[in-house]
Amino acid sequence: MSAPRWRMVDGGLQRDGAPVLLLGGQLHNSTSSSPEAIAAALRHVRALGGNTVIAPVCWDLSEPEEGVFDFSLVDRLLVEAEGNELRLVLLWFGAFKNAGSTYAPRWVRADPERFPRARVSGRIRPAFTYEGATSKPVLSVFSSELREADARAFAALLDAIARHDLRDRVAMVQIENEVGILADSRDRSAAAEAVWAAEAPEEFVAFVRDAAADSLAGRLWRAAGSRATGTWAELLGEGPDADEVFMAWGFAAHAQELATRGAAVWPVPFYANAWLGPQPGQPDPGQYPSGGPASRVLDVWRAAAPALAMVSPDIYVDDAASVVATYAFEGNPLFVPECRLRAGDAVLALGRGALGWSAFGVDDARIGGQSSQLLRLLTQIEGPLAVAQREGRVAAVVLGPGVESHEFVLGGYRLVARGLRALFDRMLRDVGVADLPPAPDLPPETSPGARMLVPHDTRPLALVVAESDDEFLVIGEGLAFDFFADDARGVDAVEIDSVVEGVFEGGRWMPGRALNGDERLDVLPTDRIGAVRIRLLRPRGAGDHHRKEDQR
Repeated sequence: MSAPRWRMVDGGLQRDGAPVLLLGGQLHNSTSSSPEAIAAALRHVRALGGNTVIAPVCWDLSEPEEGVFDFSLVDRLLVEAEGNELRLVLLWFGAFKNAGSTYAPRWVRADPERFPRARVSGRIRPAFTYEGATSKPVLSVFSSELREADARAFAALLDAIARHDLRDRVAMVQIENEVGILADSRDRSAAAEAVWAAEAPEEFVAFVRDAAADSLAGRLWRAAGSRATGTWAELLGEGPDADEVFMAWGFAAHAQELATRGAAVWPVPFYANAWLGPQPGQPDPGQYPSGGPASRVLDVWRAAAPALAMVSPDIYVDDAASVVATYAFEGNPLFVPECRLRAGDAVLALGRGALGWSAFGVDDARIGGQSSQLLRLLTQIEGPLAVAQREGRVAAVVLGPGVESHEFVLGGYRLVARGLRALFDRMLRDVGVADLPPAPDLPPETSPGARMLVPHDTRPLALVVAESDDEFLVIGEGLAFDFFADDARGVDAVEIDSVVEGVFEGGRWMPGRALNGDERLDVLPTDRIGAVRIRLLRPRGAGDHHRKEDQR
């Protein structure tokens, strides 16, 4: 059996040594439980223009009896991915999914002596619950029996993939889903209390001793006296902050065990995903899952789970830019496995160097919508775009409400991106013309009958790639661009030479209109995603002319 064709190299994902990007969407939780739904969903993603599907594999369906495995649904995913020329990222919905254990098999959930439940104080009301709801099972991450059973099933999944003829359709595998504990900052079961009261492992002490000055774990340890040994409370003190660090080490160690066991069978890249926290409306651990790979404990996760290629954010907050900045750090490649169907957020992630972006509930995405248009363009240039990311030749522009422009440097030039509607409105006002009429309503991002209506992203947005010294590829909507190349005296010495619309077909640029005159202002459409190539010219002697004027 050959080695996997997918591997991480210098923070990027490669297949057969070529850089790639995973662009598409994640299926709804239950889609991959039905062969018919799998077939329909993967055809849909192909029609949208994506190249990747992220799909759950559920422990309860895969091991209905202990030691008896059934991966027929994984087989169907592989067959449909092959037929639709799609890549797969598989999600292991094992012991933990969204801070619960509803995907653990019945034989696990029915045996609390062998697989103890987590216990919480219930003093915190978690998000997405209501009064009188049926309780959901939450297993304790500190159960050695649970860790062994989960790891054994995960290894069986990787073995099934490794033995399959279509195994190279699987690019990566996610371990669990949005782990952590809700309704309290710490698991207070007997199993958890025993670990809390025991001496913390040497590996944790070694980590916290070298933790950065602004690290939550490091601050707690120093405040508690910088002890070389001790229980968790002696090392970190008491309280929600210490609880979150403790839980993070527990959940990360669980993920590490699964990743290690999986890698021994079929070493594709593994990662874990995060329910964000703190976030608006969820400021405290227990409101968001305490112990998951949230922003305050990312260093804990990287230390306790080195077998993971990355920890990745699920983005459902408005400020996606801050999230991608937090999760794109040295030693942690950026990947967005879940996000709202929001084109601007995809642009922000890819501009920050993400190796992939995935919209959740892609089954409901509208073919030909804004995100679909963006995917169709980006998947055509994934190789060159991935190379440009690594070389620092990519920038993202997304103008939020009330922001009219953004200035940045790329390819040796200073660029100013301006929102077209705000720019037109100001220009018309300057000459005494009436205000622009209201922007037309644009079709939603979701198909009719979708669970939730997702609107068109009306923010001006663009991904800008410096292709050569004087050429830029711009993909986006609703922006105008100005370029500046200042000489040593701060004098502009550049002009636009050509602007050409186009599309990509089979990875090749197919030019359309050559824009000049008035159309040079609105190079990107305001109602859909478009692509243009802009070439600049530095006239000879332009700087000398201005210098002579200055000397007079």
